Amino acid sequence: MLATPPCPVHIVGKRIVDRHGHTVYRDPGYRVLAAQVKCSGRTVWVLFHGGAASSQEAYVGVRSGDGGRTWKLLLSEPYFGVQAPFTIDSYSGPWTIVGQNAAYFVGWCPACGYGTVSLTVTLDGGRNFHRYKIPELTGFRGTSIRVVGDDVTITAKSNLRTGPRRRTVTIEVH
Repeated sequence: MLATPPCPVHIVGKRIVDRHGHTVYRDPGYRVLAAQVKCSGRTVWVLFHGGAASSQEAYVGVRSGDGGRTWKLLLSEPYFGVQAPFTIDSYSGPWTIVGQNAAYFVGWCPACGYGTVSLTVTLDGGRNFHRYKIPELTGFRGTSIRVVGDDVTITAKSNLRTGPRRRTVTIEVH
């Protein structure tokens, strides 16, 4: 079994830093509370999280297809002043990447009715995204995501005090 090479970048506060300690990207948002990095080959995705207000979460998602040398801003919640071409939802949830071009983001909107869940997907490296509403998860919040072929399985936790505590839904994505 081959070992997975380490990601060519890491996060220091609001900055993405390469192996040599050079800043290669700075989050344009107000502040960063956490960030997640996921890599596949020379493709790197980073999702910065900056807190929440008014039923919105400050997040910024960027992608590099060249091992972290150049970056493209693709995702944000525009309420916080950062304009990107696409959004995940009011809040971002679990996410994963598959190969060089596919990324899957679970989002949710707690202020939408009983709370809605969505899946935002790119299969072409971020040139286009498609959002899938998942009505079976209304009243839930996504906690994990798994992708096998065209099947995306989302596990969610209930936001309500009655009914089932967890629910799992699988949808087909192409």
